[in-house]
Amino acid sequence: MRPARHPASRPAVGLRDRAGASARCRGPGLASAVRADRHAGRRGVTAPSILSVEVTPSLGSEVRRIRAYLRKEWLLQLSYGFPLLSATFGVFTTLATYFFIDRLFGRQLTPELAPFAAPYFAYAVVGNAFLAYVGTAIGGLSRRVGVEQSLGTLEVLLATPTRLWVLILAIAVWNTIYASAEVVLFFLVGGVGFGVDWGRINWSALGPVLGLVVVVFNSLGLAEAGCLILFKRGVVGAWALNGMCALLGGVFFPVAVLPDWVQWVAELNPITHAVRSLQLAIFQGVPLRGLGKELAALTLFAVLLVPLSLGTWRWAFRRARLDGSLSLH
Repeated sequence: MRPARHPASRPAVGLRDRAGASARCRGPGLASAVRADRHAGRRGVTAPSILSVEVTPSLGSEVRRIRAYLRKEWLLQLSYGFPLLSATFGVFTTLATYFFIDRLFGRQLTPELAPFAAPYFAYAVVGNAFLAYVGTAIGGLSRRVGVEQSLGTLEVLLATPTRLWVLILAIAVWNTIYASAEVVLFFLVGGVGFGVDWGRINWSALGPVLGLVVVVFNSLGLAEAGCLILFKRGVVGAWALNGMCALLGGVFFPVAVLPDWVQWVAELNPITHAVRSLQLAIFQGVPLRGLGKELAALTLFAVLLVPLSLGTWRWAFRRARLDGSLSLH
């Protein structure tokens, strides 16, 4: 008499992920795998289980997960109430401070501002818009990972068929969209509210510069998020380091006003090259070939930081998963 098989021993053969998207199976077909499993059971031979079949989510399902994450973040922002109004008020008060500082000194075009052909207030508008962008790119990723970790949803999310790179990409895309909206708000308030002229922008040069800026500073944000996962806190003194980089990077004033030896240190700062290229493309309309030095520096930073940040994130995630501390914060 053949012994009855326990229901729990029956393998699950569902091939639909949680998003409802079809998955692809590598290896033999399910029917042949089931027959081989039953035949081996009769002979007392251990055969590869159907559970060992690798399930690979399709590209369409990954795109849907990214869209779902973006929709979740959008609804979260709307739940706070009047986000656009509060952001506009914050931008207006920030720019008003620099506007009256510029009026205090008579709106003079100093020799340090001459290469950009812009008064101090216009220079400060671009610098503060860039600073908001960098703050969102660097701090936004680690902040978002910290929130998901503290709520206990990070471990649950990564336990689903969602791949790690999909989660990283979704967070980076949302940060880029949010930061870009902040930049547009700075430009609108600066132009409409304070009369800054944006008529000389070279859009063909601005696009590649912004692309490199996104890659470089999202890489820094990814590295900081890895440290947050591993050490349960961000990089010690990261806020001070970011502030120092902004101070030496020409965000608030041109680097030319700094002492000579500090200017040499500032050349090692990616913010310096990003701000300089943005100011030249916006106010002077410098073409892409005229930004060769700055683009080369940003490209070098991207080549160095992308693999370093990805390696830091993978190592931190692997260590946290092995230690069982992925959900701890």
